[in-house]
Amino acid sequence: MIWILVGYMWLFLHRPFEIWPIFATVRLERSYMIFTLIAWFAISAKTWTNNRNNAALFFVAFSIFVSTLLSPYSGLGDNLTTESWFKVFVFFLLIMTSVKTEKDLKILVTAFTVCFTLYMLHSFQEFRNGRGTFRMGIWRMVGVDSTMNNPNAFGNGINYALCLLLPLVALAKEVKNHKHLLYLLAFGSFALSLQCIRLTGSRSSFMVLGISLLGLAMLSKYRVRLLLLFAIACPLLWIALPESLQDRYRSVWDPTYAAPNAQTFESRTTAGLYGGIDVWRNNMAFGVGPGCYVRIEGNTHQTHQLYGQILSELGTLGAIAYLCLVAAILSNHLDAHRLCYRMKSLGREKDALYLYRVSFGVTWAVFLLLLLGMGGHNAFRFTWVWYAAFQAIAVELLRQKVLLAGTPHLKNHLR
Repeated sequence: MIWILVGYMWLFLHRPFEIWPIFATVRLERSYMIFTLIAWFAISAKTWTNNRNNAALFFVAFSIFVSTLLSPYSGLGDNLTTESWFKVFVFFLLIMTSVKTEKDLKILVTAFTVCFTLYMLHSFQEFRNGRGTFRMGIWRMVGVDSTMNNPNAFGNGINYALCLLLPLVALAKEVKNHKHLLYLLAFGSFALSLQCIRLTGSRSSFMVLGISLLGLAMLSKYRVRLLLLFAIACPLLWIALPESLQDRYRSVWDPTYAAPNAQTFESRTTAGLYGGIDVWRNNMAFGVGPGCYVRIEGNTHQTHQLYGQILSELGTLGAIAYLCLVAAILSNHLDAHRLCYRMKSLGREKDALYLYRVSFGVTWAVFLLLLLGMGGHNAFRFTWVWYAAFQAIAVELLRQKVLLAGTPHLKNHLR
């Protein structure tokens, strides 16, 4: 069953039906999901993984359903944002009922990195062949599909995906076979990510990449070496940028370098937040419905702001639901930290490293979602849902390991 899930993951990330029309004609994604559901009913030994993330995500699902149902601008049958989100939620349910072992989790999370790296590689090749978009006075890289056919969305997605390289490096340390292949995948994906973010010309993605690298360096026990490497690499990377991209990134701190029609980060953030609050005041309980901010008279664009988006489209109910989801993910990571410390005290720290890194990677990705949400409407990204599933399974597996490690006659079950 795990490999069937991996197949759908590739379809969802790479989206060949948005690239080659023939696959759209045969409704490839829908057909494969029907096949996946049949396989799940027929062959999967269904067991539910209990974790606080589940309740939080069901709360988010409830808020989206109610906001769509009561929306004055759309209904359950014609809201594409809601439909797309619930497709992601169905895949979450399949993961939570099918992934039962650490081996399955390692396959799924590693497959995510492989699929996303292939997607970036295809997008990079198409960019070299002339596929891109001319915005803000520069030629910018976009995703090869239509969903990520936006430089900022593409760059932000890469930042979220980079967080799952942390467990991949941990996996490479512990395996005996294919160690060099895993290290090559991690290094190749990282290098390709840097290049793609650079070519997007996305100021927010570029800044957040720097924050991530600096923050992870500070948290590492090799912080001195990494900070020294960071100090050497930054000027070299800056020099390697073409002048047009240098001017684009200079506009972050010096607006005189901005293109004439470019908004500053502060103005975009303020407009999206205040616009969302204005809409929320008239629809405080349930909002106007997912994706419906732009349908309100006078609004020609999305909020470009996570907090304004949630308040305006999901109302107070949705805001509370997302707060619960963030709290659940943070609580899970605190549990993972405590459980990892327990394994260390039992002399089995290496057995906990991979699962701990999954939890940390997910928590870091949520931090980036909240940070990039100050300048982007990312409330309905699949990242919230899939990553919550990865962490929930990792924490519960880690909890089982601690229980078994603390029971002498069951220690052999860990080997």
